[in-house]
Amino acid sequence: MKYTRDETTPWLVYKARHLLKKRIQNKLKDYDISSEQWSVLNTVYMKKGCNQITLAEILLKDGATITRILNILENKKLVRREKSTHDKREYLIYLTEYGINLYNKALPVVVQNTKETDSIFSDSELKELHYLLNKLVLSLE
Repeated sequence: MKYTRDETTPWLVYKARHLLKKRIQNKLKDYDISSEQWSVLNTVYMKKGCNQITLAEILLKDGATITRILNILENKKLVRREKSTHDKREYLIYLTEYGINLYNKALPVVVQNTKETDSIFSDSELKELHYLLNKLVLSLE
């Protein structure tokens, strides 16, 4: 049996992810945030007051990675942590005013990047790609 890594599904998915990440990283550098930091900012914007466990689950990251990213974002004054009134061991995450401003400035860049990526495909191809990727994800969960 011949094995060619470059033709395998895992490799192609990994390579596409790598190139997509590199592309958005390049576009976000003017905002001094990485794609991972953007993902956290975006999630906190959408889920105001979520905790670190929720962030980790949504973003498919481990707790240590989320903590590291939050520390960076906190040092940049983009997020703040507040103790939960229900559980003193839990911290809830919010964007600061500066974080909201940066989010609003960077959002059009992220949206445009998504449109550019989607435009590679016709509408039917994009629908099929989403169907196939969702099928893959569901079979792996």
